[in-house]
Amino acid sequence: MGFLDTIKDALGFKRTNRSFSTFTEYTPIFSTWNGSLYEQELMRACVHAFANACSKLEPHYDGTIQQVEQLFRTWPNEYMTWSRFLYRLATIYEVDCTAFVIRLHDAQGRTTGLWPLKCTNTEAMDVGGELWFKFNMPVGKPLAYPAKDVCVLSKYQYVSDLFGTPNNLSDTLSLLNAQADAERTAIAIGSKIMFIGRMVGQVDEEDMKKKKERFAEQNLGPSNSTGMLTYDQTWDSVTPVAHNAYTIDSVEMQRIDDHVFNYFGTNKRILQNDCTEEIWDSFYEGKVETWAIQLSEGLNKMMFTSRAMLTNNISFTANRMQFMSAASKRNMVRDMTDRRLMTINEGREILGLPKVPGGDVFINRGEYMVLDMEGNVVYVSGGNLATALPPSDIEDNPMFDLGGDDDIYEDVDGKYEDDVDEG
Repeated sequence: MGFLDTIKDALGFKRTNRSFSTFTEYTPIFSTWNGSLYEQELMRACVHAFANACSKLEPHYDGTIQQVEQLFRTWPNEYMTWSRFLYRLATIYEVDCTAFVIRLHDAQGRTTGLWPLKCTNTEAMDVGGELWFKFNMPVGKPLAYPAKDVCVLSKYQYVSDLFGTPNNLSDTLSLLNAQADAERTAIAIGSKIMFIGRMVGQVDEEDMKKKKERFAEQNLGPSNSTGMLTYDQTWDSVTPVAHNAYTIDSVEMQRIDDHVFNYFGTNKRILQNDCTEEIWDSFYEGKVETWAIQLSEGLNKMMFTSRAMLTNNISFTANRMQFMSAASKRNMVRDMTDRRLMTINEGREILGLPKVPGGDVFINRGEYMVLDMEGNVVYVSGGNLATALPPSDIEDNPMFDLGGDDDIYEDVDGKYEDDVDEG
């Protein structure tokens, strides 16, 4: 059963005029903001930067449900890849402050896909004591879905128990539009006015117009092949206008831009892909990661019962987000692999290298120990000493080196107590 068939089935729900009642509102309704937020250049850039970062999140499913596993190993629906799905959903969330994901299913109720829904407004309805959402679409008939099959993502959730509060950027948009209009007008006027002339005596409006046209035709038109400008006694003086590039006051421009950056939680360097890893980490942890957590929790609640959640889990991680310097990647791989926090192949993935056969193993400093996925010791550097045990009483064997790393760190581990005491 395809996506359109699923919608048709959902539209056949039992209709009711009764709104769903929550603790703080009797008629929970969500409406998108009618402002032209996405049409404004700077705001669209902010939305794009966030959605672009979210599109690189990697979906994971840990569980045994075959349909869900196939979904997360392939694509969320027949029309989108996971990156397009995440980009679309993040864009809707950022612009409308509320985004919906609906679960597509077949006649037997088995999950067949996930769809990010863009609607103009949504109403919570009571259908036989069950919460349903009625989505009014930009085109076509309304779509209705039971809330149990809907994942709701929201921000600025203050007024409604179910939905976020729409953006309110009218003042900032007005400033941005006024700024752009002023710049366009100044450039147009500056490029049009070429000379300033002063006429002698009183001249009526009609004569003034004719004299200006004659002056322009004789001196500025193609008939003037000499390059010389002349005028008669009608004009007291004619002064050329110097054309300078028009720029808006940088302080005023920065003040308006900062309004937008503060609202969307981003900055100029993020938008221009010119940030350091510290700036990127702040942007990721403060904005992208919180969205990924909300999406993971929302999908888990929608896809699984409370009992099924114990053995099934959906998550979105940042394995593909590698906005790190080469030195930071190297240090992380070095520190994490020899402490059994990642496998060799996971480290190679961070470095942009392909997986290698036998690379799905952990390494534990021993110096060094190789362990399989179950934690069993496979190899210890210096020979197969996995079964070797330290003496029960180290004092009986003062030459025993507990650390095994003297050559690296010049650490004698108390082997030469006499020398140490004398120093």
